[in-house]
Amino acid sequence: MLRFHVVNKRECQSIDHAAGPIEFGRGPKTNGVARCVIQDLSVSRNHVRVEELPSGCVRVQNLSEKNTVGVGDSGTLAPADFLELPPPLHLVLGETTVDVSMPPAEDEDDNIARNLLDTLGQPPIRPRSAPVGLASLRNLGEAPTPERLAYWFETLIAVQRAAAGSTEFYQQTAQALIDLVGLDKGLVLLRRGNRWEIAARAVLREEGFGRDFSTTVVRHAFEERRTLYQAHATMESSESLQGVEAVVASPIFDGRDNVVGVLYGSRNRYSKGRGVAVGELEAQVVQVLASVAGAGLARQEREADAARLRVQLEQVFSRDLASELLRNPAILEGQEREVTVLFSDIRGFSRLAQRLPPTEVCRLVAEVMECLTGHVCGQDGVVVDYYGDGLCAMWNAPFPQPDHAARACRAALAMMADLPQVSARWQDKLGGPLGVGVGVNTGKALVGNTGSRQKIKYGPFGHTVNLASRVEGATKQLGVAVLMTGTTYELVKEKFATRRLCRANLVGMAGAVDLYELHAEGAAPEWAARRDTYEEALTRYEAGEWAKTCQAVYPLLSGADGQYDVSCLNLVARAVDCLRSPPTAFDPTWSLASK
Repeated sequence: MLRFHVVNKRECQSIDHAAGPIEFGRGPKTNGVARCVIQDLSVSRNHVRVEELPSGCVRVQNLSEKNTVGVGDSGTLAPADFLELPPPLHLVLGETTVDVSMPPAEDEDDNIARNLLDTLGQPPIRPRSAPVGLASLRNLGEAPTPERLAYWFETLIAVQRAAAGSTEFYQQTAQALIDLVGLDKGLVLLRRGNRWEIAARAVLREEGFGRDFSTTVVRHAFEERRTLYQAHATMESSESLQGVEAVVASPIFDGRDNVVGVLYGSRNRYSKGRGVAVGELEAQVVQVLASVAGAGLARQEREADAARLRVQLEQVFSRDLASELLRNPAILEGQEREVTVLFSDIRGFSRLAQRLPPTEVCRLVAEVMECLTGHVCGQDGVVVDYYGDGLCAMWNAPFPQPDHAARACRAALAMMADLPQVSARWQDKLGGPLGVGVGVNTGKALVGNTGSRQKIKYGPFGHTVNLASRVEGATKQLGVAVLMTGTTYELVKEKFATRRLCRANLVGMAGAVDLYELHAEGAAPEWAARRDTYEEALTRYEAGEWAKTCQAVYPLLSGADGQYDVSCLNLVARAVDCLRSPPTAFDPTWSLASK
């Protein structure tokens, strides 16, 4: 077993390596050998390999092609050279130092751990300048003055205010062990897999210490989940804690009550004029500091989760709605409610995709989706999903919208109003106008979030959604831009100009539905007259009066000069088929066989 302590301007970490070679360098592991990646540009990608030999010596090999390795009193190791020396060793790689040592036997550290006592505890701000005469808790006495207590609390608050997870936060926590508790060394250790990493290190003076911390003491604090401290400084000096007389270690808990780190401090036997034992009050304050560090980490995690959730919500909802959902995420839980669902699709997209290179296809779809999405959000709708060349949107969830059907209709009409501008920009490349079909349906649906932690997928499920998709597909066969079902029509018929086109069976849907064309929020008299004429002809067709159907539709077809209404042509065609071959059992329902 070898222990490595790696220090440079950007990092400070300790590594226990059980057996076999280990490499140090700036580059990632490439050959299956254990590696410590060093954040130092002056270090080679592959700089040095270290391996413990059966003899007890350590083999140090320079892997760099041009940089040397400093080896303590032995000078430098040229590229490709190696040395075999007994530990401890002090290696220099660029601006990084690597100290190599052999940890003491486990029972030696356990003897130290057995001298530690536990406290009661839990969790940890830059104070103003210390009042004259103030030092650490060691000088508080039996009855500390209010001024001294204020300084103590200000120190704790300063640590708590530091940004959790930042170098400053960890460093202030480590420094508080010296300034507040009166220790000679303070460490913030974080658990990284199966090893401990020094996140921050503060010392009263550099001399007089052996290695940074006792792994056994840290392990006991980690496993027992409690603060350990040495109230009686009676242990003998050992290689593992040379010059250290007393230690204290307190676990750091995250928001889920897992131990993610340890706050570790020690007092040096060489500190003149001072007792060295760690008292109960001092250990309790260390525990408070550890608790504050844990609270800071938990706050950082909550803030990161909230930021991630806000980004996800704003991809689906408006900013105001996203803010409301952040305050009450439970709103996204599953529920059944009436919703209005809108589907849209670019007409003839497969043909368009064949005419354009892939990059242009993506630009076209993105521009169309930007237009459609803007109008969904403009009516406070929820963009449920994008699928190729179309989108799905929803109203009346997660918050109630009494006019949800009208909002969906206004969004659909706004899409149609803006589409000519998009089409004009692509006219030369497409060789014709750009078309979009929109289907709208209202009904009960199960609504909720079925996404993941990484991506929200909030939307409706069930028959209502499937029907809205089929209605959008029917726009192609009926020759209109926007279609709605009868359930939507009943909610908006007093506010919008509509035309009943037919009663139809849609592919994959059980039961027939009434389909209505959505024209506008208001209609000119000419359009209203044509609408009335068509609906009268449709009524005659459904009554089996096929000749009168043709007579009623004829005024709508004569003088059209090529600008024929497709719905009128469909109606005449069906009436003519019935006249040519009268059905024995007439069903006025139209069958729309394709999507």
